[in-house]
Amino acid sequence: PGHDLSGVDAARGAVLAAYVQLAGLLLAGRRYPQAARAYAFLYGNAGLRDRATLLHSAFCLEHTGALDAAVARYREAIAQEPDFLEAHIDLAGVLWRVSDFEGALAHARRAVALAPDHPYAVRILGTALLHLNRLDEAETQLRRALQLLPGFVLAELDLALVLLAGGRLREGWRWYAQRWRETAQLQRPSFYDPAREWQGPQLQPLAGRRIAVYAEQGLGDTLQFLRYVPLLQQQGATVVCVVQPELAALVEHSLPGVQCQGPQRELEVDLHVALLSLPLHLGTDTLADIPASVPYLRAPEAAALRWRERLAPWRDQFKVGIAWSGFLGQINNRNRAVTLGLLQPLLEMAGVQCFSLQKAAAGRFSDALPDASKLVDFTGSWEDFCDSAAMLEQLHLVITVDTAIAHLAGALGRPAWVMLAPNADWRWLLQREDSPWYPSLRLFRRGFGEAREAQVGRVVQALRSRLAQGVA
Repeated sequence: PGHDLSGVDAARGAVLAAYVQLAGLLLAGRRYPQAARAYAFLYGNAGLRDRATLLHSAFCLEHTGALDAAVARYREAIAQEPDFLEAHIDLAGVLWRVSDFEGALAHARRAVALAPDHPYAVRILGTALLHLNRLDEAETQLRRALQLLPGFVLAELDLALVLLAGGRLREGWRWYAQRWRETAQLQRPSFYDPAREWQGPQLQPLAGRRIAVYAEQGLGDTLQFLRYVPLLQQQGATVVCVVQPELAALVEHSLPGVQCQGPQRELEVDLHVALLSLPLHLGTDTLADIPASVPYLRAPEAAALRWRERLAPWRDQFKVGIAWSGFLGQINNRNRAVTLGLLQPLLEMAGVQCFSLQKAAAGRFSDALPDASKLVDFTGSWEDFCDSAAMLEQLHLVITVDTAIAHLAGALGRPAWVMLAPNADWRWLLQREDSPWYPSLRLFRRGFGEAREAQVGRVVQALRSRLAQGVA
């Protein structure tokens, strides 16, 4: 939509036109923080309320994490123009992130009513249904979006998530392979060469070859899919891992023969492959095919000894590590995280000593300041994931939201209880309390409309029951 500068005097109009042009260029370049400031001037200082200013400023607010402000701006645009298709589509795309799943569905349905054959409207309806765990309906809409616009990468990726969440892994991985075309979210590493990207063992046997496996997304994804690296070694490959620096030492210790790419090391390999492409290439077609032997990561003995000694003062207590938020910028963290204050009953439980595993800033989710004796915090001493792993190995139980700590505990084979959002990530599947990826994990799902207090209450009761049984 274009900007409306009618009714503005010539001199002021020239200034505003320049601001409009600047804001548009910044938005087109995906420089959202700068674009948000330009639109804040147009909206606030200049008082523009035309459809383009409202829509684009809301979009920039959304992409800078100001979700509540973005929702309010989209609603303002729709109040001004009830049939504003793009505003309904974009509002549907942000409401699920602030736990208004039914609101997202309502605006997606409105968008489809306004434009039944608009691929973006049909896709956002599929997305809204996906986040309500209505997989069959979501699949129908997403496949229709792809009929309307073949190659529509956002619909392809949402369809992949639907299939993976439903355990239909073989087709899910194939659609997920399209993720690299969504360049706004994912970029290949600088050393990427299309001619050297591994296409699987049938086309390119690995015996005697050196292959680089590169991490591509978050720490949790890396931890989860490192399990595939030994399968490459079993095929005769020498493996180099290009992972986040804080994981390198743990990976090299846990996976003998693997060398991690560091800033001082040259990458000299025959082939390379994205880490999350390995399930596709190595035949994880069904849930039964998941390589789930744990632990596949373990802390170095020196780190284990250090942390055994450090936690020795609490040797007679049931030691529980807790984490309550993931990375604040993660798209679903508002639904995943819980506030620390809700976990207070764990801190007060007789015979239990709680330890913080919350290394990353948790923002407003750190809403309490417990006594240091109730929640011991050693995370400032973690130099890398060797320390994290060694500390987790000394705990009786980890209680966490869906974040890298859950994956680390699972990869170490340590008992962990994971509190999931209603729209849990695809890897946790639906309804079940266990995980085929991690045998040592127990899942506590929050239902749609269920208060976090109730979810945490179930965790607290489960821990009481476990302690009453004397299970350590």
